[in-house]
Amino acid sequence: MLETVFSAFLCIVSAFIFYSSTQFNMAFIGNSGLGPDFFPKVIAVILFMLSAMLFVGSIKNKDKKSIYNPNMKYTFMVIFAFAVYIFLIDRIGYLVSTVIFAFVVITILKSKSKILNIIFAIAFPIALYLLFTYAFKVSLPTGLFI
Repeated sequence: MLETVFSAFLCIVSAFIFYSSTQFNMAFIGNSGLGPDFFPKVIAVILFMLSAMLFVGSIKNKDKKSIYNPNMKYTFMVIFAFAVYIFLIDRIGYLVSTVIFAFVVITILKSKSKILNIIFAIAFPIALYLLFTYAFKVSLPTGLFI
C-alpha cells in the first residue's frame, strides 16, 4: 500500500517538475541548442517512467505481504541528514556542510575504515568545489571558511 501511494506521489512530483521546467525564461538563450530546461525535463521523464513502473509493480504484487526491512532506519537517518544538510548549506557554506554531510552519511552506512572515511569526506567535496568553481565557473554557497 505504501509503495503504491509513494509511487503515485513521485509521478505527481515528476509532472510538476516537468511543468515547472517549461516555465523557464529562455528569451536570452535563443536557438543555440539545449536550454536550461533540458536537464530538468530529462530527470522528470526518467522519474516518471521509474515511478510508473513501481506503481504498476506494486499493483500487481498487492496480494503479496511486504517484508519489513530492518535497514529502513538507516534510510531515514540519511534522509534526516540530507534535510539538515539542505538547511546548513546556505548558512555555513557548501564546503563545510558537504564535508560534514559526507562524513555523517559514510558513518551511517558503516564503512569499515575511519581513515578512508575522513579522507573521502574531505577530498571529494574539495574536488567538486574546485571543479565547479574553476572548470564550470559556477559559484557555490559560501560560508564560514570558503
